[in-house]
Amino acid sequence: MYLLMKLILNMNSMNKQLIFVLLPIVILMLSNCSKDEGSGIGKAQEKRVIAASTTDTIIKVSVDDFEIPLYVSIPDECETAPFPAVVVMHGSYGMWSNNDPNSEKMSGQFTEWQDILAQNCMVGVFVDSYTGRGVTSRTGKWRELPSNFRISAQFQRTKDANASLAFLQNLKYPDGASIVQANKIILLGFSDGASAVLASLIDTDKVPQGFEWTQSEDGTTYTSTDGVLPPQAKPEIGYAGGIYYYGGAVGYNYWGKHPCNLETLEDNVFYPYAPMLFQIPSDDNLTENTLCLIDVLESKEAPIELLYYEDMPHGFDFDDVPESETARTATINWIKDILNMN
Repeated sequence: MYLLMKLILNMNSMNKQLIFVLLPIVILMLSNCSKDEGSGIGKAQEKRVIAASTTDTIIKVSVDDFEIPLYVSIPDECETAPFPAVVVMHGSYGMWSNNDPNSEKMSGQFTEWQDILAQNCMVGVFVDSYTGRGVTSRTGKWRELPSNFRISAQFQRTKDANASLAFLQNLKYPDGASIVQANKIILLGFSDGASAVLASLIDTDKVPQGFEWTQSEDGTTYTSTDGVLPPQAKPEIGYAGGIYYYGGAVGYNYWGKHPCNLETLEDNVFYPYAPMLFQIPSDDNLTENTLCLIDVLESKEAPIELLYYEDMPHGFDFDDVPESETARTATINWIKDILNMN
């Protein structure tokens, strides 16, 4: 950009017609740069056009300095767009079959959800929050602070969720028709992805002024100087709802007091800006904390619903058990109810 500007400024001996050819290009380039500056997800907010015949495709959106892959699945046997949509956030072991993003093949759990959404005439966007950041799975050091900051469900993966939201709201066919209804997009997540759903839906308008965003582990507290970031502001047109499958509700104490603490009602700042459905199994070491948060949210009259599955473990969605099918059916019915599709 700088070199091109300098070239034009030093063109005294050149044909003036060339100046008038180059100048609009410079103006367009400057305009595009200013539109993306400071947003962190600028490219996702630009209009994106795909062929009318497209059903499945992988598109990358820019989030900070990373390119985040989105597996986009558009139903091909439904009425004319715009469609409702569901953005899906994977768990700790990633989104791809055998952890191989080069295969461009999602794991069985997500290909099943791809089919479920298509059968219900919903666009599905499956977000790979790890490989674009150089991480295969949330194991080893990536579970521990401060390494986890790189893929934090509380303040990094939320950027991916909001970039996907903006992407869908600006997705068009070549004739300019919108593919997705901007106000009918749901966020669905599993395990670490459910934690990202929770964080993405925080109503930042309700957070007390001056609240300090920190995380803590093993007696060590990390602050903004260590890399802890505040949540993103609530989007102008946000998600219509969120679905949380067996996630972690503590977030390294990101929301303030631990949800099971006696002082949580006053000192835990999480509150969702949209309705949420919690799909919770009984036999999961994350369940107690989540149930504590649900108690707090119910006392605050938040728009939440709990479905509880006895004798089910963490990850039961991709187990071949009746409860998995029950929960999936309940999820689709809840989405249709929230989006007034019934």
